[in-house]
Formats: sequence, structure tokens, C-alpha cells
Amino acid sequence: MSNKVNRAQQWRLFISNFIGFTVIFVLLGVIVFVLFRNAMLTSTDQALRVERTSRLSGAPVAKKPIDQGKPGHRVQTSRAIHPFMTTTLIFNDAGKITNHAQLGSRYDTLKNIHLDTSQVGQLHTIQVGGKYNFRTLLVRVPKTNADKMVAGKYLLIMENIDPQKAAMSNFTRVLLITMGVFWLLSILMSIWMSRLTMRPILKSWGRQTEFVGNAAHELRTPLTIIQNKLELLLTKPNDKIIDQAENIAIANSESQRLQKLTQDLLALARSDSNTLQTNFEGTHVASFLQRTVEPYTEIAASQGKKLVLAPVVDFKATLDQNLIHQLMNILIDNALKYSPQGSTITLSAKVVGRKWQLIVADQGIGVNDADRKRIFDRFYRVDSSRSRQTGGNGLGLSIAHWIVDLHHGNIVVKPNQPHGSQFVTTLPLTPASGLSGRHDKPRG
Repeated sequence: MSNKVNRAQQWRLFISNFIGFTVIFVLLGVIVFVLFRNAMLTSTDQALRVERTSRLSGAPVAKKPIDQGKPGHRVQTSRAIHPFMTTTLIFNDAGKITNHAQLGSRYDTLKNIHLDTSQVGQLHTIQVGGKYNFRTLLVRVPKTNADKMVAGKYLLIMENIDPQKAAMSNFTRVLLITMGVFWLLSILMSIWMSRLTMRPILKSWGRQTEFVGNAAHELRTPLTIIQNKLELLLTKPNDKIIDQAENIAIANSESQRLQKLTQDLLALARSDSNTLQTNFEGTHVASFLQRTVEPYTEIAASQGKKLVLAPVVDFKATLDQNLIHQLMNILIDNALKYSPQGSTITLSAKVVGRKWQLIVADQGIGVNDADRKRIFDRFYRVDSSRSRQTGGNGLGLSIAHWIVDLHHGNIVVKPNQPHGSQFVTTLPLTPASGLSGRHDKPRG
């Protein structure tokens, strides 16, 4: 079922990425096409305006022999930018062409052009003879114009744009081919991006599924034991408490373990929801450690172990005292669980540059290289059977890692010679800006 959901989500991501890429490429192609087309016609329109200015100025036209070539050739003038490509038709008020003699052989092709006086001053594109394309500008010449040949008449200034049309056709073809190639690339990119996007989602989904399964297993075990012991007590209603003291003690122990597991799960839930409010304050580390460690020395002594706080040179650091107290609780409790009787657990602190280190060293079973990589993962236990005996649920070190992350530090486990482990926590003396308040650095 989950694989089907994952495939459906990946398919939706592919579709959305593909549509996004397609829209981008289409818009890019349209923009480039429009800009290129406008750029192609800009010089032509400028030539028409220059020719209009030349005609309206009344300057004499320098005439040369009539060219008998293809339409698009005209009598050259001294003012035109592209005289070889510009042709001018002169219309009288009746709409007849009056300069047909100057047009020569071109007149046969251009004679079917009709005068439309409503287009005066407007730029248009027309096709003549089914194959020649012109950009046109219609001009009304005042009767007071010095050039009597055009005074009081209409001038249709025409610029041949066949080269521009050919260039546009080639450009359109190249653009379509390029768009096709990029369209295929967008498919590949969409597939790659959808898989890349789904990778952390699938990883998170897997971890969530594993977390829920492990949490259910951890909760089910003490609940089953408690239920079995209570059912056993119900079968013996006449027994005294002393007769069932062992069963009651087991049920009580499991209820305590269930309570601790619930508290740990709630702590991790708060870390995942980014709603934990922290309170960072300047703290004298030496006195803080002394107050925190003192209760655990008696607990260690009751277990036949020794907890020692090495002398600490007093220094000040900014930290959340409640969270660091919880961190030390986890590390010391972990060391006590996995240390044999008669062993010594040493806690020390020192300044290293602009940071400080908190080290909890034990003489216990140690942690091998393979386990060090996963020891801070949720529900991970080095020895499941031993953890069950000691009441561990595999969440303490994960919470410890999260607390260290909140302080922008890091925690690692190292071997302790000749045997045992060292949990080395490195924290900044002064927090980074914006460290206090709500944080979004959850573990897992």
C-alpha cells in the first residue's frame, strides 16, 4: 500500500515539475520570438520614417536610372537608409498611381495596390504578387510642399522585408527544434527532480514507520506484563498483599518504565513539532555541575559504583539549565546502567577555545565502531536483551542528541582506555544570535 502511495506521489511531482518546465520553456520561446521579430522590423520601420521625413521636407530627390529588376528596387534618394530596398508609390486623390513611369517593370507587380486613406501615418505589412512582402507607411504630403511632384498627394513608402521574413522563418524553425530538445530535457529533469524530491520524503516515511512500529512494540510490552499480572491477581482474590508482593512489584516496575517511555515519546514529539520554549541564561558551569551531579553520587554508591566529578576551573557559559540537566541525567543514567559494580564513572568539563566540553566516561561494556554510527538513532540499542534488563528503551541518547543540537553543539562517543566509553559533548560558550526562544532542530 505504501509503495502505491509513494509511486502516486512521485507521479504527481513529475507532472507538476514537467508542467512547470514546459511553461517556462514556452514563455521563454514566446518572449525570444516576439523580441526577435520586433528587432527585425525596427530597422525597417526606421527606414520608412526616414523616407517619410525626406519626402515631407521637400528636399529634391536625386534621381538615377530606373532599375528594371525585381520589385523592391526604386529610384534612389540621398536621404533613405536602405534606398535599394525602398519603393515609393505616389497616389493622387483619385487613388491612381502617378509615378508608374519611374517604377518601370515594378509597376506591373505593384499596380494592384489600392489606396486606403484611413491608414495615413500607420505601419502595415502587406504581401504583393503572392510572394513579395513589404512593410508600408502611408503619408499625406501637404500641397505647400516644395517638391511639386508629390505636393498634395499620398505617398505609400514600401520597404521590402523578404530577407527579414526568411530570417524569421529560419529562426522559428531553429526555435521549434530547440524547444523540442528542451521539452525532452524537461521530461528527464522532471523525472530526476521528482525522484530527488521523493528521496527525503521516503526516508522520512521509512523512519516514521519504523518509529511508530518501535513505539508500539515498546508500549505493548509493559502493558502486556501489567495486564497479565493484574489478571493473575484477579484469579486470587483471597490472597494477602504479601503473598502477591512479587507480582505487584513487577507490575509497578513496568508501569514506571511505561511512564518514562511516555515522557520520552512526548519529549521527542515536542522536538518534532518545534514548539519547545527554551530559556538560555549565563551559568557558572562549575557550581551548576556540582549541584546536578551530587544526587547521583548516592545512587551510584547504592549500586556499588562510584561517580566522580573532576575538579572544574570555573567558567561561564550560556545554556538552558533544564535541558543540560536532562542531558546529564541521560548520560549519567546510561553510564550507570552499563557499568559493572566497583567501576568508576568520571564526569569532567573544560574550556576548549571558544567552546566547552562535557565528558562522561565510564568503565563499562563500551561501544564498537558499528554501533557508534547509530547509537543516537531512536530506539537503537547496542544490546537489546541487556537494555531490557536495565529498563532502557533506546530513546535517551536520541533526546540527548536533540538537546545538544538545540545548543548548536555536537556529541560523540569515543572509547575510554583501557575499557568503557566516553560521551564527549561540545557546546559553544556564547550562543549564536537567535539561539533563545523556539527552535527547529529536531533529531529524527
